Amino acid sequence: MNINVEHQPNCRAIAHIRVPAEEVAKQRSSITAYFASQVRLPGFRPGKAPAAAVQKRFGDDIRSELEKQLINDGLRTAIKNEGLEVLNVLSVTDKIHHDTDKSFSFSAEMSLAPKFELPDYTGIPVKLPRIEVTDADVEHDILHLRERYASFEDIDTPAANGNVVVLGFTTTLEGQPLAEAMPEAPDHLKAIEENWFLLDEEEDFIPGFYAGLVGIKKDEQRTLSLTLPEDFAFEALRGKTLDLAINCKGVKDKVVPPLDEEFIKKIGGGEMNEETLRSEVKEAIRRRKEQARETAKSNQVIAHIFEKVEFDLPQELVNREAQRRTNDIANRALQQGISQDELVKQQDEILSSATNQARQSVKVSFILEQIAKKEGLTIGDQQLTYALANMAARQNKPVKKFMAEAQKSGMIERLRDDLLLESALQFVKDKAEVEETEPEPEHCDTHSPAAA
Repeated sequence: MNINVEHQPNCRAIAHIRVPAEEVAKQRSSITAYFASQVRLPGFRPGKAPAAAVQKRFGDDIRSELEKQLINDGLRTAIKNEGLEVLNVLSVTDKIHHDTDKSFSFSAEMSLAPKFELPDYTGIPVKLPRIEVTDADVEHDILHLRERYASFEDIDTPAANGNVVVLGFTTTLEGQPLAEAMPEAPDHLKAIEENWFLLDEEEDFIPGFYAGLVGIKKDEQRTLSLTLPEDFAFEALRGKTLDLAINCKGVKDKVVPPLDEEFIKKIGGGEMNEETLRSEVKEAIRRRKEQARETAKSNQVIAHIFEKVEFDLPQELVNREAQRRTNDIANRALQQGISQDELVKQQDEILSSATNQARQSVKVSFILEQIAKKEGLTIGDQQLTYALANMAARQNKPVKKFMAEAQKSGMIERLRDDLLLESALQFVKDKAEVEETEPEPEHCDTHSPAAA
């Protein structure tokens, strides 16, 4: 068998394979014999039809099966002889049965796993904050917990920061309703029949909107002229001045319940007291900080190994991962209220971001896979079963039924691969050199947003 492999960029290769006439004849004879044993031809006993008759009657089928076997055998031989690690056969072309010497030739384009030298992955330096839970941390979380149970009571005094204003408005642009002047503008800028806004010094709606509402009273009407900044999310309105005709339907004060026995029993049951509440909150904060520390450790280790080695990546895998991430970004944006038109305008930026993320993900996966091989890491059946059982529980499905579905869909092998990469990452993290730094303060918004 004559084999010539052309290696190309992006982990592709084209194998040109020529199968000699003797092998072609041997395979054809074997396939014809199999057909003869399985088919019935008039005038011949089952399995006794001569090869020539079988060839004449089933020539196209025999030829198709012959090509399939010759291609499969040729690829197996090429992969073995050339030491190729094939991820996928992309196409098979130039299939020719040569009349001159009765040989068969074809070309196969393949996607290959990249080859590279592993960087040093032990003793990776990482900096992680020391875990420390202070009384201030506990007080902060308890306040946040109390704010979740806050109520809003009507007040007659003018609105101030910290109050909620219930209002509706209509918007005009240069004297024309925004809905007519710019139909493609986001709906929440055109008009709102009624909504609650929690006034704060930090503007998170339209710049100047909250400041313009300070001092407003129930039943008061007020017009705000707001010029949008040059970095406003909706590009067509950047630098434009919107006039919002506001009708205040009420002002409410946010009332946070006191940390008393009634509140503690409400959230924790009859056995809960302030001491046990503080203890549970403190432990929850510790777990949260430990999780954040582990995430930071993973990120630093991944960034280190990503930067330490360069190699080509299979473009098909990068494209597939980039498409998945693009879909995720788009779905999240739609859930946050961004319009389809705005997404189209941002599609180049979204695709660029998703592609960069995909390249890192694919590259790190190959590195971790090689680390797992070098260290002899494996995923046992017990570990796999435990992971599947957890997935079934999260989806509220019977374990046996879930596992049967996973087996049928191919999920089990994909999960085994994912667990192996996680195991390799944990191995590298365990071998990292950790330098502890001063604890980092947690920055959480203590203001509960009003209902949208």
